[in-house]
Amino acid sequence: MITLRDYEKSDTARLVLLANNKNVSKYLVDTFPYPYTQQDADWWIETGAKVNNAVNKVIQYNGDFVGSVGITPQTGMKKHVAEIGYWIAEEYWGRGITTEALRLMTDYATSYLKYKKLFAPVFEPNKASMRVLEKCGYKLEGILKYEVFKDGKYFDIYHYATYCF
Repeated sequence: MITLRDYEKSDTARLVLLANNKNVSKYLVDTFPYPYTQQDADWWIETGAKVNNAVNKVIQYNGDFVGSVGITPQTGMKKHVAEIGYWIAEEYWGRGITTEALRLMTDYATSYLKYKKLFAPVFEPNKASMRVLEKCGYKLEGILKYEVFKDGKYFDIYHYATYCF
């Protein structure tokens, strides 16, 4: 069973254990560093998960913290739009957990928070993440060439989105 819940201070040690993995962080934003330290986890739970009115949730699988999913609202003329992102611990890959967590957060963001568009930027090599989005009804809107520079390499970003009008 997959559920979403708010972060708690007691999640710090588990967050460090799951997030301190280069395979998990390699296609994520720089605010998800590697190595992932106790200080990173403290900052995330106390501040980072809520910056700019973001909504970030723990993904629980059979009661265990296994990853995270969240949305970051856009502003101004784009206040009806939010970026959605997620990660899951490597040992839980390939079980459909991320897909179900994304469905839950997408439903929450469109039904409860009333966003009309959600988008997800995906690094070109991350085919598994693209499949997760496609299973949840997200469509490829475009490819942004050489959009990101990380770990000494340039990456194309595949821009996925879903709409609720």
